Amino acid sequence: MTSIVLVNPPYSFWSPDKNHLRPFIGNLPSLGLLSLGAVLRNSGYGVKIVESASLGWSLSRTVREILQERPAYLGLSCATASVENAAKIALAVKERNPETRVLVGGPHITALPEETLRRFPVFDFAVLGEGEAALPDLLEVLEGKMNPDRVESAVFRQGEKVRVNPRRRFIEDLDRLPFPAFDLLPEFPQAYHAPFLNYQKGPTASLTSSRGCPQACNFCDRSVFGNRYRYFSEDYLWDLISLLHRQYGIRHLVFTDDQFAAFRPRLVRLCEKLAGGGLDLRWNCDARVDSVDPDLLRIMKRAGCWMISYGIESGSQKILDHLRKGIMLDQVEQAVRWTQEAGIRAKGLFMIGYPEETEETLGETLAFIGRVRLDEMNLSFLTPYPGTEIYRQAKGNPNFMEDWARMNALNCLLPPAAVTCRELDKAYRKIIRRFYMRPGVTFSYLSLLLQSPENRSRLWAGLSGWLRRG
Repeated sequence: MTSIVLVNPPYSFWSPDKNHLRPFIGNLPSLGLLSLGAVLRNSGYGVKIVESASLGWSLSRTVREILQERPAYLGLSCATASVENAAKIALAVKERNPETRVLVGGPHITALPEETLRRFPVFDFAVLGEGEAALPDLLEVLEGKMNPDRVESAVFRQGEKVRVNPRRRFIEDLDRLPFPAFDLLPEFPQAYHAPFLNYQKGPTASLTSSRGCPQACNFCDRSVFGNRYRYFSEDYLWDLISLLHRQYGIRHLVFTDDQFAAFRPRLVRLCEKLAGGGLDLRWNCDARVDSVDPDLLRIMKRAGCWMISYGIESGSQKILDHLRKGIMLDQVEQAVRWTQEAGIRAKGLFMIGYPEETEETLGETLAFIGRVRLDEMNLSFLTPYPGTEIYRQAKGNPNFMEDWARMNALNCLLPPAAVTCRELDKAYRKIIRRFYMRPGVTFSYLSLLLQSPENRSRLWAGLSGWLRRG
């Protein structure tokens, strides 16, 4: 049986000496690799998945795990912040096993296929976009020692040139895909968790119920799944959720869709199944503030919805308009109020450092976060990811620091004209303090810790790791 190892490489900014922080972060596995693993296994390949990013493994351990299989093929899923580590892993594997062919996929490769293959000659082939159909086709051609000229979505070298074949059509009927191969993860679900205090009772697992985003936000990369919303049926999802609950004891789900509530009829049908299914599950999702209303939120609550993350981005209407976000700040306040009235936690996702950012807009965001009583928040720096409109605009900006290893939403890489990176760092700390020093947030977290033995254990593990470092 021909073997292939699929790897989720660690991000370049992470190293094992930071593993004392792991109890506080989410490390749910790559759903893309689990889906590919299931498809390839059904096609007759021997598949192993190496989740080094989620498990905090070093590059050397990752390489050892790969070489145990001596695979014919090595598949690497590459985000921008992990592509350099992917290349290091590929080089180390080829030094010991030169006949292994290296294939790469993921959002970074899809956005910058030619540049990536030129920069990293160790990558033999790439697949653009959704890989479930394209990768088996490419492997079949390679197994037959044929030319991949006609394999849609394939990227490969022809002499000194990098050839990018036309993209394959998106998968229309997602229900044709097999369930993600969670059984290929030896330590699932015990080794994988949602972020700290983002759930009450584990074990936890992540799912995606749809692909594609019809919005036009200029900071978001839609190169892999496109602009058209496609979804798994409620029957497919119910069967998968039931399997996860029955076989692995999953108690809390994290839906990773960009827009979980984009198609209301399907969401309502799924909620009806969850509410009447007797599984006693809780779940989180992401939604736009203009996609919910009190009736829908009550239905979601009855079905087990525990927390909704809203992409708010900024507390400045001027910034939101520049982003083409398509929402108003009063809609945000209304959605947060409705969500909490329904008994669901409301989380806000924010970014700072937009090209139009000023001291005034940063102050508006600070004031907004102080005014809107969110239960949880996440704050990051704008990152011009390849494939986004902001990235294309940034390429002409001499101040853009295009360091792929640092493109992780934790660094200021595109200083706004009116604000320096140092000033952004200061604003970041101020916003974080403003939110987390609110008494209501402190009491909410204490209440969650009292209700959640697993989160208490994670807190103790993180504090113990920190003390051991000292």
